[in-house]
Amino acid sequence: MLYAGFWKRTLAYIIDGLILWFVFLIIGLIWLVIRTLGDWMPYPAESSMLTDGPSAIFTMRLLGQTLLNWGAIWLYYALMESSKCKATVGKLALGIVVVDEFNHKLSFGRASARYWSKLISVIILFIGFIMAAFTTRKQALHDLIARTYVVDKRELNYILREQAERGAGM
Repeated sequence: MLYAGFWKRTLAYIIDGLILWFVFLIIGLIWLVIRTLGDWMPYPAESSMLTDGPSAIFTMRLLGQTLLNWGAIWLYYALMESSKCKATVGKLALGIVVVDEFNHKLSFGRASARYWSKLISVIILFIGFIMAAFTTRKQALHDLIARTYVVDKRELNYILREQAERGAGM
């Protein structure tokens, strides 16, 4: 099996990050236009925030927005990697997919576990991501935790075709 290496995975992550950044930018601009057209005067809490420092309302909004963003990013990764595509847009662009130990697509639960376990890698100063450069099967810490592999899509399709032909020939 041809496992996807560190740099290919990193480039896929960058592509996905740019896509998500662009989507959030568009949503933010739409939200800004709606707010601007909806009311011409700022809310009292917002105007005091500008002069009196952070307020409880501002902090709650920021926390809410952060949780919404994390939720959206989680859904992007988990839904894409557990779909028929087996990959995010960035991975698809580079011809790599995520599979389980049986070369099957991930369940939504396993894709979610894979996503959330990336937080451990962040906490330990990204060492869990760097592991993909040194492990035999190019697995990062979140792949080891979720028992997943990032592999070349063409190689996987070839192996699955071979298995199907052997199974049909029996």
